[in-house]
Amino acid sequence: MAEQSSEDRYGQATALIEKAALELSEIHRGKHYGLWRQDAEPVLDAALSEVEPFREFADIWLCTGDGGGMVLQRRFGGWVIDRLVAHKSPPEILELFNTEVVRNIGRYTELTPLFGVSIDAPCDLGNGITIEPPAEDIFAQALRYWPFQRVEMPTGTAMLCQSYTVTPAFVPNSERPLQENSTATAPPYAARDATRRRVRLACLLAGAGAVELPITAVQPDRDSCLVSGAVSTSDRPFTPHPLVSFPTEAPAVAALFRQLGGFPEADSLARAIDRLGRSRLAVSDVDKALELGMAAEIALMHDNSPSNTEITYKIGSRAAWLLGDDAGARATIFDQMKQLYKARSEAVHSGKLGSSSRVDLAAADQLVARALAAIAARGSFPNWNDLTMGGEGEPEAI
Repeated sequence: MAEQSSEDRYGQATALIEKAALELSEIHRGKHYGLWRQDAEPVLDAALSEVEPFREFADIWLCTGDGGGMVLQRRFGGWVIDRLVAHKSPPEILELFNTEVVRNIGRYTELTPLFGVSIDAPCDLGNGITIEPPAEDIFAQALRYWPFQRVEMPTGTAMLCQSYTVTPAFVPNSERPLQENSTATAPPYAARDATRRRVRLACLLAGAGAVELPITAVQPDRDSCLVSGAVSTSDRPFTPHPLVSFPTEAPAVAALFRQLGGFPEADSLARAIDRLGRSRLAVSDVDKALELGMAAEIALMHDNSPSNTEITYKIGSRAAWLLGDDAGARATIFDQMKQLYKARSEAVHSGKLGSSSRVDLAAADQLVARALAAIAARGSFPNWNDLTMGGEGEPEAI
């Protein structure tokens, strides 16, 4: 018996899709489309689940990544209607489905709003990682921010987007994976989470405001059928977060992201930058001084010295030589850092800032940020002894 052509094998599916396309072509108002879809989607889904090429995939296990999975919720009808709305013909829709089946790789994008960050142009960080401004097209913007529709975000909030794949995308339900390593997620959750943390640090140094990334959502590839639907998560406590998005330069974020990725003692620098971020969320001047003082101490007292005596002098002189271009500038920086550390000590010991405090917390914020960025740009912590003796030159350009 001669093998059936795809046209013969998929005749029933083609007829069902053509019928839906005809009905859709007769709709000219959004209200009517919503009512039609509400009724047509489940009917079309049930019918397609009984014919080729969809029948074989009506009972499968979707691999959602990082060891997770779920039984496919029948969604052939909705997927086909979406493709028709995108002006795909019935043969093109069937070809898309069959190509996806052969590929068997799930494609997803992890979306993380950057609370406190506003950029005016996309920022490409490489390896499928981008920071995107809100789309100008209202429909594209609604699609991207849909998983966060119940979350109030500052106007202009940028979005961190990380692409990843899951292989295989699906298996027969009877063969569902029993172990986490039965599927491969690239990059895995741990790597994506590390990227989120590094992006936050880069944005803190590139901008002037607080930055928090408390929520994440996963969005499947729009053209894929055999993938899980959009889902939002909050695996980190929803901490206090910025209510305003500060303009942030995309090139600066990209440069700092790269520098932080190659930094050999990143944990210490990350703790210092994190304290800078916390200071920007602090309600009181006391808490701001505490956080900024800790940020300065973590970064500027980073060495192997067994004794941290004369911390104020060391922090001041190290900041002065790290940032100052001449004697006058170094003297000013030394005094600013001295006043910050004095305020930090007062906050620790008495819970308030003394009436004689001369600290300018806004200037201290910028000073600490400059110091942390300068260390990041060097590629490693300086040899403080050499630096304060004038023995270390400018860092090499990265």
